[in-house]
Order: sequence, then C-alpha cells, then structure tokens
Amino acid sequence: MTKTGNGSTLVITVAVMLAVVMQVLDLTIVNVALTYMQGSLQANSDQITWVLTSYMVANVIILPLTGLLVERYGQRTVMVWSVVGFVAASALCGQSHSLAEIVLWRLLQGVFGASLAPVGQTIMLGAYPAEKRGQAMAILGMGIMLGPILGPTLGGYLTDTLSWRWVFYVNIPFGILAFLLMQAVPDAGRSDHPRRVDWLGFGLMAAGLGGLQAVLSLGNQDNWFSSRMIIILSLVSALCMAFFLWRSLTISYPVVDLRLLRDRNLAIGSLGIAVFGLALFGVMVILPIMLENLMKYEAFTTGLAMAPQGLGAMAAMMVAGKLLGRNVNPRDIVLLGIFFGGLGTWYATLYNLNISVEWIVWPAFLRGIGLGLVSIPLFTLAFSTLKKPEQAEGSGIFNLMRTLGGGIGIAIVSTVMTEEQQVAWNQMGGHINAFSPALTRYMELLGTAQGPVFWHILGNVVLLSQSGMRGMLDAYNLVFYGFLVLVPLVFLFRRSGNGAQDARGTQDSPRH
Repeated sequence: MTKTGNGSTLVITVAVMLAVVMQVLDLTIVNVALTYMQGSLQANSDQITWVLTSYMVANVIILPLTGLLVERYGQRTVMVWSVVGFVAASALCGQSHSLAEIVLWRLLQGVFGASLAPVGQTIMLGAYPAEKRGQAMAILGMGIMLGPILGPTLGGYLTDTLSWRWVFYVNIPFGILAFLLMQAVPDAGRSDHPRRVDWLGFGLMAAGLGGLQAVLSLGNQDNWFSSRMIIILSLVSALCMAFFLWRSLTISYPVVDLRLLRDRNLAIGSLGIAVFGLALFGVMVILPIMLENLMKYEAFTTGLAMAPQGLGAMAAMMVAGKLLGRNVNPRDIVLLGIFFGGLGTWYATLYNLNISVEWIVWPAFLRGIGLGLVSIPLFTLAFSTLKKPEQAEGSGIFNLMRTLGGGIGIAIVSTVMTEEQQVAWNQMGGHINAFSPALTRYMELLGTAQGPVFWHILGNVVLLSQSGMRGMLDAYNLVFYGFLVLVPLVFLFRRSGNGAQDARGTQDSPRH
C-alpha cells in the first residue's frame, strides 16, 4: 500500500477507531439492559440471553471469511458495507417489539460487524510506516479494549436515563461519521484472481462454530449434558468441525486457510489470545454480577466502579506502543502484563461482602494495566513472521480465536460461579442446626425468633449472599490461573530480530 500523508493517516485512524469501537462496544453494552428488555419483549430469563448469543454466533461464523471478503471486494468496500449494515441493524434492534424480531436483527448486526475489527487492523498496518506500526496497533487496541470496559457504564447510563433501546440507537451517529470518513481509506487488498468459494466448507464451518457457540451460551442454563438439545448440538458441532478441518487442509481453495497456522507465531498467538479472551471476558462477567447482585450497586454505579480497569488498560496500551517503537522485546512486555494482570486478579480472590470501594478500584486498575500490556505485544508477536499478503486472513483467524476464547471464558466462568455457589450453599446449610448456640446468638442480634421471617432472612439473604461470594472467588481463581497459562506460551514464540521488526509484520522476509 502506498503510504498516506499525516492528514490522511489521522482520518483513516479516526474512521477505523469509530467503526471498531462501535462494533466491540455491542459485545457488552446490552448486558445491563437485559432485565429491562425482558419485560418489554415479554421474554423469560433464559430466552432473553439469545439477544447476546445470537450476536456472538453470527460474529464467530463470519469472522473466518474476512480474508476472502477482502480478497474479492477490497478493504474499503468491506468496511463501508459493514458499517452501513451494522448501523441499519442497530436501528432495527432499537425498534424491535418481540423477542424473535430482536434476535433476527442481532444476528444481522453480528454478520455485518464481524469484519470490522480484523479489516480495521489490516488497514491500520498499511496506513502507518513500519517503525510506527506498534503504536498504530496500540491505538487500535485501545478501541478494542475500550468497548468491553465502557459498555456496562454507557449501557447503564443510557438505560437509566433514556431506555434500553438507546443502547442500539447510540450506534447511529457514530456509524454515520465513520461512513463519511471511510472514504479516505485506500481500497487495497483486492485480488485480480480471487479464490473460489468453498460453499460446502462454509456450511460445515457455520454449523460447527454456530453449534459450538450455542452450546457454550446455553449449556449452563440447560445443565449442560443433562439436556438432549445440548448433546445433539455438541455432536453436530464436533462432526461438522472435524469434516471442516479435513476439507480445509485437503483442498486448494478452503474458505479459511488453516495452513497459515503452520506459522508457529500465528498459531501460538491465536492460542494465547483465546486464553486472554477468557481472562478479559471472564472478569467482565464476574464483576458486574458481584457488584449488582451481591453488593447491591446500581447499574451505572457498577459501570463507574469498573472504569479504573479501562483507564489502566488504555494507559498501558499507550506505554506498550511506545516501548514497541523503541525496539523493546514484545515478549518482555507480555510477561510484565501477565504479572500485573495476575496480581490484580489475585487481590480479587481475597474479596468478601464487606470490602470497601478501594478493593474494587485498585485491583481493577492493576488488572487493566496487565490487559493493556498483554494485548498489543501479543498481536505483534503473532504477526511478526507472517507475510503481508497473508495478514488479512491471519487477522481473521486471530480475531476468531479472541471471540471464541471470550465465549468459552464466559461459559466456563458462569458454570464455575453457578456450580460452586450451589456447593457452598449445601456445605454452609449443612452446618445450620436449629439448636446451635451460635444460631441462637445470631437470632438475638437480629432481634427475631425462629419462624418464616427468620428462615427467609437466613436462606435468601445470608446463605445466598455468602454462597454467591464463594462462587465468585472460585471464578476469580480460574481467571488468575488463566493468566498463568499465558507464561509458557510466551516462551514458545519464535524470536524476531527486535521489537521494531515484530511490529512491522515482516513483509519481505520468508516465513520460518
């Protein structure tokens, strides 16, 4: 790509950032509005979760097609139509009056939004000179990280002050501005001889990934393999994915070129970003539930309490970008990020129901520093030995693994919280004895006697809160171990010459 001037580079950066933040924001902004949507759309607590899962299913299915779309239509065309479709689907979501209607539009929203982040990354790589690509990825990474962190705060504010429909309508002005600025993006990436479309492979991939995401999203509420539907979905997903992998490795025009994973850095980076997705999205599930359900914070207050994590992440990303520009080894930056992220999560494993707000703010800030220091250098390492023509499709695979890692993380964390809460309930409840002196003293402190009111307080307030916190702590432990898993992966990356070379995404050197 021909390098653009500083003015054009700024316009391209703003356009890409608007599009990417808008798309990533929708992964979490809806969460705090689900309760309000449930009543308005006449759905029960299980049905309303399809508003979240339908979006992720569409994202997971379309993400691997990113390279093929760019090859056929070019980067600017893909971005422009993605923005237009995403904004239109957002408006349709906002005016929905039934569950089936909003699920349909969320699917469409996920289809159009899937390519925004990976194509945006490729555009940013081409718009900046080689020595500044680490900084460019830091800027884009700030947008990608800002979405999941800002989502609950913004969603809570819009829902409290306006209505849940505005969590979708807010995309319209940003989308229009992104569309106008997108005209400055060079239309690169199109191939004169695009690959044939493997429709059978696409069908197998769609069924496999869609089934997997459905299992992950619905497994916890349907008690996993006690449900016949979960068993069927799992079998269909496994068979389709097996045939998809076989077909992708044996034909000359696969829908996703999995042969790129022969590049060790891309393979390790994709696995690493999946584990990182577990840590990021796992925390985004645990913290709001703990603050709202157990500590009785309001939705907007919860978002404010989570803001320090975002501030730490953004500050760390800027630092990471500068360090990469000064040829600091990306592996060292990732290891430092793992330390801060693990430290912030370890502090969270010491929580109880009586903690002050400082115990929320400072560990979240430390954890945010860790997330910011890990994300950009990890992307840089993953692409350090990949040829430039392969970057678009490699970015699609990389972002697919981030989304899948987030989905798996949400499923695992939700299961741990639910199961361990029940275990804690049974353990603590088994020690309650109506003739216990300790129980008698507790009743005296409450100023009540044994009866319906007392047992209601004991069961639905005391035991529920304490067992819920036990479940949260076990989930935080899981996230903490997720950070530790990243450590050996960092040492498996192939060495590059220096940090600047890592940031460039080596255009001309052969892959190892």
